[in-house]
Amino acid sequence: MLAATLRLARDLDIAEEATADAFLLALQTWPDTGIPDSVEAWLLTAARRRAVDRIRRAAVLRDRLTALAVTQATVVEGPENELIEPVVPDDDLRLVVLCCHPALNIEAQVALMLRIGCGVTTPAIAAGFLVSESTMAARLTRAKKRIAASGVDVELPDDMAVDDRMPVVRRAVQLAYSLGHRAASGSELRDDELAERALHLARSLNRARAMDRENAALLGLLLFSHARAGSRVTPNGVQVLLEDVDRNSWNPSMTAEAQRCTAFAAGGVTPGPFSLQATIAAEHARAPSFEATDWSKIVGLHGDLLVLEPSPVIALGRCQAMSYLHGPAAGLTDLDEVMALGGLERYCYAHAARAQLLDRLGRTHDARRAWVRAASTARTDAEHEFFRLRASGD
Repeated sequence: MLAATLRLARDLDIAEEATADAFLLALQTWPDTGIPDSVEAWLLTAARRRAVDRIRRAAVLRDRLTALAVTQATVVEGPENELIEPVVPDDDLRLVVLCCHPALNIEAQVALMLRIGCGVTTPAIAAGFLVSESTMAARLTRAKKRIAASGVDVELPDDMAVDDRMPVVRRAVQLAYSLGHRAASGSELRDDELAERALHLARSLNRARAMDRENAALLGLLLFSHARAGSRVTPNGVQVLLEDVDRNSWNPSMTAEAQRCTAFAAGGVTPGPFSLQATIAAEHARAPSFEATDWSKIVGLHGDLLVLEPSPVIALGRCQAMSYLHGPAAGLTDLDEVMALGGLERYCYAHAARAQLLDRLGRTHDARRAWVRAASTARTDAEHEFFRLRASGD
């Protein structure tokens, strides 16, 4: 709804407020009038009318109405049921590309896309960036003001401009999926709705730029994770580690699609960061068991990835792979060096990884302290309970 309204209003603040007004009006009137036959049409019409009202109050009615008038409209029967424009993937893509505007720095682009393009809450985005909620709220406010001050057109820019924004768009979609794969707040381990939304955006990007190997790699990477989603939690809601999952429960058709995307992405002259990540995921999917994983290859791929995108989270993945290739002592030494550099203090899975390594070394007391630290930085109730049980030895 926000994407379609933004296409009409061409102003981010007006579109947000008009969309919120439309949903509020629905909550106020539908209990008495009943749910309309076309919910989408009703909401879009209500949002459009409130956008026009806000534009009028802003004293720019003539210019804005001219822009609105060029949009083709389809009329359906019934009061307030004028469908201005269906919600289509192009609207989603337009909204994502707008948020990744070059007037903003990369972190602000990704954060704004998560908030506006995916509806992720500010606390969840803050958790994803490992910063405080107040810090992230301030960043989002500054980002929206900067876009408004730039006078940017909300229509899709030309092909070259879209291509220039693709690396940031891909990163934002990946982070959105990560925040769905492992929820950043609430009681559940996963946020399936957000994960599905990110997967939809990855498919839209791949359709829009079908020959872009990194878009294919992003889709493959997300599909590998999604294929395993059902095995990550027990029926009682307890988290299951990769080494303990039943690989027969992974979705075979989704895994096969992910393999095809990854194979296409790997056909380029020089692999990009998403191609490397998808290849790592493919290695895990290809192994018949956790023990049979080609850890040497995974360590090498992580090393190549760190050259392209230095990141403490990627370095953490390499430390874990190192521990299975050269033993837990080597992995722990590597991990302690990475954590000493900073950036992982608020990341519960870094402390959990350290706890696992200490457990494997037989350092039970130190491991329990690390599990307690993981629990204290957990983002969801499910994570906290899992780490708490590990700390207690259960």
